[in-house]
Amino acid sequence: MADDTLQRQHDAEEHLKSYNAIMKATGEIGLPFCIGLGAFFTNLVMRNGVPMAFVAFFVTYVFVWFVVKTFFSGH
Repeated sequence: MADDTLQRQHDAEEHLKSYNAIMKATGEIGLPFCIGLGAFFTNLVMRNGVPMAFVAFFVTYVFVWFVVKTFFSGH
């Protein structure tokens, strides 16, 4: 019984570590990338040109990354 409890606790710690890594990657990479893609395609649809679309993607990515790092890194 004690071995089973110890194994469950170890599994829970591993799952928590994986969860935290996934949430960090999602917040710091996935979210800015998705919003940046939205800005990129919005600029293409508005006929601002490909260079302006890349600029919008980059600016949006950096801004959202900064917001995520600043406001959601407290824990």
